[in-house]
Amino acid sequence: MKKSVKPYLLILPLIILLIGLFFLVQPAGAHAAGKLQLSAVPAGPYQTSVWSSPDPAAVGELHVALSVVSADDASPVFDAAVLVQMTSQEDGTAISAPATIEDSANKFLYEAIMEPADPGLYLVTIDINGRDGGNGVVSFELEVIDEPGFNPLYLIPIGLALAAGSFLILSRRGRSLKDEEKVI
Repeated sequence: MKKSVKPYLLILPLIILLIGLFFLVQPAGAHAAGKLQLSAVPAGPYQTSVWSSPDPAAVGELHVALSVVSADDASPVFDAAVLVQMTSQEDGTAISAPATIEDSANKFLYEAIMEPADPGLYLVTIDINGRDGGNGVVSFELEVIDEPGFNPLYLIPIGLALAAGSFLILSRRGRSLKDEEKVI
């Protein structure tokens, strides 16, 4: 008599594969999103809101996204020259990058990609120069950590995998006990 494969035994390798992929894939850095640093802050004739990602900010690639709108009527400003500068509060070293709409996934936001090399407290300064002659500057402090560390949310798929594995083992044992009872 031909043995058929139980459907639940086919699911186990799939669960193991998905859990393995979860740990192999690195989290994607979101463009034009992240932690809100400033919200509708006046900057000369403009107002700006600023986000940074990842959260928490870590050594390596850091995205700074910002909106620039007219302070008069809140209409978006798409033709400003925007410069983002990060200055270390510890040793004064600075890095800077232009923020552009062209590099942004969301064409309503300017985005700059920064690469802080050292952890510590930074002053992030954003200089906005509009083609209409307007100029505005805003700044905020940002703590950059060495590594993001362990995310406790990783424990969820591990727990699910252990629960699924336990269920499969116990259900198989239960069926084999029932089969033994039928033989006796």
